[in-house]
Amino acid sequence: MATRHSINGLVEILTWMETQGYKRCDILKNTEIAAARLNDPNGTVSNNEELTFYQNLIDISHDPHICLQAGLNLNIGAYGLWGLALLSSPTIGKAIEFGIQYIAFTYTYNNVIFFNDDSRAGLKISSGQELGSLQKPMVERDFSAIYMIFKALLQTDTPLNSIRVTWNESNQKESALYQKLLQCPVTFGCTENEILFEHALIHHELPQKNPLTMKMCQQHLDRRLPEIKTTDNTFSKVNQYFLRTHAFKVNIDDCANELNISTRHLSRLLSNDGHSFKGLTDQFKQTLAKRYLTQTNMRLEEIAERIGYSDAASFSHAFKRWTGNSPRQFRIKP
Repeated sequence: MATRHSINGLVEILTWMETQGYKRCDILKNTEIAAARLNDPNGTVSNNEELTFYQNLIDISHDPHICLQAGLNLNIGAYGLWGLALLSSPTIGKAIEFGIQYIAFTYTYNNVIFFNDDSRAGLKISSGQELGSLQKPMVERDFSAIYMIFKALLQTDTPLNSIRVTWNESNQKESALYQKLLQCPVTFGCTENEILFEHALIHHELPQKNPLTMKMCQQHLDRRLPEIKTTDNTFSKVNQYFLRTHAFKVNIDDCANELNISTRHLSRLLSNDGHSFKGLTDQFKQTLAKRYLTQTNMRLEEIAERIGYSDAASFSHAFKRWTGNSPRQFRIKP
C-alpha cells in the first residue's frame, strides 16, 4: 500500500526552484505532471512522480544537499489541515503525537518515531522503503521540513537542540551548511538519524491551541485517508524496482519475482498501460547514462559496465539510438 502525497508540497518547492533560475520543464521532466494538476487544491502525486521530481532537483542543480534546502520551503501551511491541527494542539507533545498518527498527510517516505526517556527527547527517522540514491536526500528533506514545523509551533528560529545523522561528513562545509540552515549542531557517523530537543518542550503550551479546530481537522483527515491510500500501478512499481536495483542487474524475471507475478503477466500489465519492460529499462539506463556523462569524469567503458553493456561500443550505439548524439558529443555540449 502506497500513500499519494498532496501536490501542494511539490508546488511550493517547484516555485522556489524557479526563483533560483531553474526552468519548470527541467524540474518536471519525466514526471508526467500536467500544468492543470499544479493548480488543483485536492491534487495528489504518485510516489514515482514525486521521487522523479526530487531526482530532477539533484540532477539540474548538481547540489547533493538541494533537498535539505528544499525542505525549508515546506512551511506548516503547506500541509493544509494537518498543519492547522498541529497549530491547534494544546502542547508540543500532543502536536507530535497527532502529527505521527496522521503522518500519511505529510510528504515523508520515512518512518518517524517520537521518543522521550530520562536523558533525551526527540524524533528518530528511519528509512520507510528502499529509495536508492534518494535515501539520504529524503532524510535531509525531512530534517529541514521538521525544523520548519517546530519553528512555526514555537515561533522561534532555534527550536532544536541538535541533529544526529548516520552518514559521515563529506567535507567541513557540510557541517556548516546544516548549522546555518537548521540553527543547531550536527553530529555525523551516528547509529541512527535523530532530531533532539529539550524535554520541557513536550509540555510547552501552544499559543493557538483550539480543541474544536483540532477536532474538526481530525474528522476531515479521517474522511480523506482512504482517498490517499492507494496501490501504485504496475508502471510505478517497476520504476521503484529500478530505483533500488543496480542498472546492470535489471531484468524482467527478477522484477516480476519481486512483484510476485509471472513474467508474462508483468508484460501484459505493462502493455495494457502502453509500456514495455524493455522501453522502461532503456529510459532508466538513458537517465543514468546522462547523469554519469554530465556529473562525473567516468570513462565510457566504466559507464557501459555500470548500466549493463558489454563494452563502450555497444553503449555508444544504444546512446546514439536514444538521443541522436554519441556519448562524447553529449558530454561536451554546453
